Amino acid sequence: MDERKRNIFIVDDEEPIRKVLNTHLTKEGFNVIQTQGGNGVFETLTQNTFDLVISDIRMPEVDGIRVLEFVKANFDTVPVVMLTGLTDISIAIDVMKKGAFDFLMKPVKKDELMAVVHKALLTRDLLERNKELEVENKEYQLFLEQKVRERTKELNSKAMELQRAYGVLKSMNIQFVNVLAETIEAKDRHTRGHCNRMRYLCVELGRQAGLSPEDLETLEYASLLHDLGKIGINEAVLNKEGPLTGDECTHIKAHTEIGEKILIGIPLMEQVAKIIVAHHENFDGTGYPRNLKGDDIPFCSRIIAVADIYDAMSSDRPYRKGLPLEAVIEEMRRVSGTQLDPELVGIFIEKKVYLFNKN
Repeated sequence: MDERKRNIFIVDDEEPIRKVLNTHLTKEGFNVIQTQGGNGVFETLTQNTFDLVISDIRMPEVDGIRVLEFVKANFDTVPVVMLTGLTDISIAIDVMKKGAFDFLMKPVKKDELMAVVHKALLTRDLLERNKELEVENKEYQLFLEQKVRERTKELNSKAMELQRAYGVLKSMNIQFVNVLAETIEAKDRHTRGHCNRMRYLCVELGRQAGLSPEDLETLEYASLLHDLGKIGINEAVLNKEGPLTGDECTHIKAHTEIGEKILIGIPLMEQVAKIIVAHHENFDGTGYPRNLKGDDIPFCSRIIAVADIYDAMSSDRPYRKGLPLEAVIEEMRRVSGTQLDPELVGIFIEKKVYLFNKN
């Protein structure tokens, strides 16, 4: 809420009501202007700046509904709170439908008054900020449109310029995602280069499986970030040389949901979050964290699972050398249909996707 003193306009033909409201509001630091109504109320509204209008519904000459309609038509961010008696509840509900922010029952209690006033002013501030953002957005859009026109004129091809801009944006996104991937690998010395190898394997397997360019891009991000949740895993557990305890296994398994929580709510990353949380689900439903099965597992998650098991077995670790290709393929065939999607395992082997395992 603004730090400046707020102006509140009270319209009520009953002087005692106005005095009570004025007393409560001025004690709370508000600047109050009051009137008994009449046609002069519109001139007063026009000549002054108000943050909130509090108006009685039933008044002679000019009733509260006309005041409400005037304010809504001319000051769209100024909230109007209506005053009503017990017998006017149906009317109060009607004015709410016409745009009133809220209504207060007479006699007005201070606590109820201040609660409504503060909510109304907060709403007014949000509406004002939204208008500012809309103006800024329009200005920014005009700026962008001008830049696009200038660039289009230089290149004589709007399509070429848009493609170029998209390419730059994608490059920046990939660079950012790569930084995150490197951050993950900095914690786990056993998996140096794993995320980047996964990127090539997954994108090629996705291409061979017929994914659209849009889905391939999402898969690319997901493959680089599939272990993002390891940021929240204890390094001592990640880098432990010997067998893990049951509690340590449970701790490591939490990385799928940690990664999901990090990405949920970030624009353009919602689908990535849904993919990475499921990349340890097994095709037969025995995986984690949610025991998804078959087609319930996102297709891109199943792709990552295939690439992940290949890279894990074929890569060198501090405690062992990578397994020969034949042994890896044999193991992948063995877990096909249980741990892995059999269709994707078939494509991976038949199309020799493992050749795209970049180091």
